Amino acid sequence: MVFFVLSIIFFFYSFFPLKYYSVVRENSGSIDPLLIMALIKVESNFREYAVSYAGAIGLMQVMPETAMWISEKLNLNMDINSPVGNIVIGIKYLQYLLNLYNGDLDLALRAYNAGPARVSSQNSISNRYLQKIKAYYRIYKILYFWVR
Repeated sequence: MVFFVLSIIFFFYSFFPLKYYSVVRENSGSIDPLLIMALIKVESNFREYAVSYAGAIGLMQVMPETAMWISEKLNLNMDINSPVGNIVIGIKYLQYLLNLYNGDLDLALRAYNAGPARVSSQNSISNRYLQKIKAYYRIYKILYFWVR
């Protein structure tokens, strides 16, 4: 029985890692770093060099055009192709979206996924995306209650 419980615990910790947590925490500002970890889990499953069918790049799956735009807007000198640069750009973009939507996390996450021009609360893909992030966020908060 003990082995079974330990196996389950090990599974969850390996499936929900804290990879790059120091970078996330350092750049998260007012956003809970564990939420950003959940976002990375959903977006790329921690594959540093993931590329989506739409052309989004890296851990946070940022579109190159979006990365260029947010980098120019905020005077960032980061490489979207590096894991650290990708995380910083992705976080800064999420912060921009939260500002744009007056702190409405659901709208900001929908916009992060679909783009601000295509935000809709009725979009079923967007609903599934949002539910998945929130579920992973709850898991991260349970597993890493001691990390902040």
